[in-house]
Amino acid sequence: MKTIIFLLLIVMVSVMLMGATAEVTVSIISPSGDVVEVTPETTHAYDDETMQDSAYNAAAAQSITPSALGVGLAGQENSYWVTPMDIRDEAAVWAMLMAPITVVDIDQKLQVQLRREPSDDSEAVADVTGTSQGVHVLETLDNGWSLVEVYSSSFHDSKVKAWNQLTQGYIKTSLLKTREVGNRQYGMVVDKLTQRLYIFKEGKLFAELLISTGLPNERQPYNETRSGEFLLVSAVGQFRSDNMLSNYAFRFNFGDLIHEVPHVLNADGGANYKYTEPKLGERASHGCIRVQRLRNPDGINMRWIWNELYKGIAQNPVKFVIWEDVMGRQIPLPDADTPLYYNANGGQNYHSAPSCYGVRDEFLPMTQFTYAQLEDSEHKSLTPCPYCAPVRRESEIEAINALHRPE
Repeated sequence: MKTIIFLLLIVMVSVMLMGATAEVTVSIISPSGDVVEVTPETTHAYDDETMQDSAYNAAAAQSITPSALGVGLAGQENSYWVTPMDIRDEAAVWAMLMAPITVVDIDQKLQVQLRREPSDDSEAVADVTGTSQGVHVLETLDNGWSLVEVYSSSFHDSKVKAWNQLTQGYIKTSLLKTREVGNRQYGMVVDKLTQRLYIFKEGKLFAELLISTGLPNERQPYNETRSGEFLLVSAVGQFRSDNMLSNYAFRFNFGDLIHEVPHVLNADGGANYKYTEPKLGERASHGCIRVQRLRNPDGINMRWIWNELYKGIAQNPVKFVIWEDVMGRQIPLPDADTPLYYNANGGQNYHSAPSCYGVRDEFLPMTQFTYAQLEDSEHKSLTPCPYCAPVRRESEIEAINALHRPE
């Protein structure tokens, strides 16, 4: 049977209501412009009993994978592309973070273009960054070319205007190199849906920090942080962008860096974070990933990440993946009995831990309550602590989910 190969993809996850079932489907745009819907292998059908108030069931959303098709070559069972985007499955996420990554074997500051057909003369359909950006190999041909899938790393000056589009295209097989993950102790996940950085250590979720990913607009669509599978490959340190300074930067995708939330300098030379820090937890950057400066209860922040990783990053790169907030994904609600804490002596924040760097020792230990009580009159006015990044309120989660829930 003739294989139909689709080269350019735009992922649009939708719910197809058919009788008593609902399936997540992916619409793929072929070179001829036809729209074809496929059902990823890792999604499932749910009957009416598992649907809540006729809304999209959050359990279905946790099975969505980065790949449009959810399949690849043999041996890719634990890869980024076929692993469901569910941070609660620590074993699966860790296996993904430790799995080999296939990259383009050129310098980290260079890019190559994927082609619509297996020919140097064919139209370019996507940009791929060397050394650090992973590609999903779908097919290796006997003519020296491979079909791969990737989120296009097109930047503002790229000739290919495919801003973060999930794309299939051809690349010369000789340019591809499969690398083992050098750092076997740490791995990181950035989730655009939750705007959180999840740090894994030795198989377990170790820390969670607030971030800001790119905020695109009509004039600057290239501000979108490019999703995908990457390696942290070099330590950049401090850099300047316009009037802002950012510390502790690592490179993961050409011009995209992960770094401490930026600051401006006051007249006296002091650092001023008031313009950028309040935006952590939501999109705000020009494409880089901003990470919180304030220490969480375990003392983890961007400075800690820098101190832990920068010396060996070139020799032992860290796997670093970015999950796209595709339509259909949902943030699960926390359990009703999730413990929260607050300073009963006039505190204005609620916290994720009984002690926090945002609360002075004289007010410890804090008073415990549960997530189910967060909307009670006693706790309704509390705001989330910017140090320990507690869970969002149910209304805030629902507002985010509503934006990503298929009609």
